[in-house]
Amino acid sequence: MGDDRPCNIDVIGTVHIKMFDGMVWQLKKVRYVPQLKKNLISIGALKALGLEVSIRDGVLKMIKDSMVVLKGVRRK
Repeated sequence: MGDDRPCNIDVIGTVHIKMFDGMVWQLKKVRYVPQLKKNLISIGALKALGLEVSIRDGVLKMIKDSMVVLKGVRRK
């Protein structure tokens, strides 16, 4: 939000994310914050699950073993 005000968490639960290749990832202990207009995924939480994080030249990659499980490009 950018204004340093706290937000309430309505629900803590599990979310299934379907990847482009049909693989489904399960994120546990996801917090639903109704005041947020965008979905956020914590890089620290994914690192705690054993994913390797790589950010180079505006490209974010999350790697598990030798497989890229998440890739994002920075938009300006």
